[in-house]
Amino acid sequence: MPHNHTHAHYGDADAPRLMRIATIASSSLAFVLLGAKTYAWWSTESIAMLSSLTDSLFDVFSALVNLFAIRYALKPADDDHRFGHSSIEDIAGLSQAAFICASMLMIMLQAAERLFNPHQLTNQSIGIWVSAGALVVTVGLVLFQGMVARRTGSLIIASDRLHYAGDVLFNAGVLLAFFLDTQLGLGWADPAIAMLIAVVVLYSSRDIGLRAFNNLMNREMPDADKAKIIEAVESMAEITGHHNLKTRYSGTKAFIQLHADIAAGLSFRAAHDIVDRLEKKLLAAFPGAEVIIHPDPHE
Repeated sequence: MPHNHTHAHYGDADAPRLMRIATIASSSLAFVLLGAKTYAWWSTESIAMLSSLTDSLFDVFSALVNLFAIRYALKPADDDHRFGHSSIEDIAGLSQAAFICASMLMIMLQAAERLFNPHQLTNQSIGIWVSAGALVVTVGLVLFQGMVARRTGSLIIASDRLHYAGDVLFNAGVLLAFFLDTQLGLGWADPAIAMLIAVVVLYSSRDIGLRAFNNLMNREMPDADKAKIIEAVESMAEITGHHNLKTRYSGTKAFIQLHADIAAGLSFRAAHDIVDRLEKKLLAAFPGAEVIIHPDPHE
């Protein structure tokens, strides 16, 4: 079944710098929001605020994981890791998807308990100001991460952006819960909104985990990416056909292998030049890829 995703273009000179900046910004904001939400939850006893706080706890952990993963993934290949270190992105992405799933299930259980045991919110103004401030700064971070994810295609940045996109929903939901509770006296709104947001974030996190799992299982590239490879091969008149095409992603790095049919009477130098030009075409379409082309003589 086709699966769509974008992968990092480490050939872009700005990609490593953008990824580091986005990760540092994420880590810094996670600690600030954690402290603010802890104070707000302690003051208001809101289950929606507790839900948001729980998610921020996982954001802090994930941000620390990302700081390590980004540094490790960008390390060049060495004698012990001849294919590079990009698989750490898949491991980090899969672990974050697991954390998201666990935290959302925990929130749903807490919200269900509060629905059956309603609790009056206190110090609502504190919760409103903290949620409003968190909403503004989180939206800013999500927009920045979105730009970085489009430029680099990083699975880690995309995964972290999902965390904070969930936080945007959490903060907006907490604001709505306080409004409904204080203005309309709807005490059930607090846990109900917390549960609704948990379901939405849980559903939206499935792609991150699936992408990381598929990469770790060496699944073939998406059909759209394979079509680019075939288009590059067929654009060269000297290549009469191809076979044994094998593709995969490791983190954000593409691996491409194929056999190219070339006229049998060509010299070794001429055959090498053809293969070299095809390799450059593929690298232009997939910067930073590992490309192996085996020329086969064809009558």
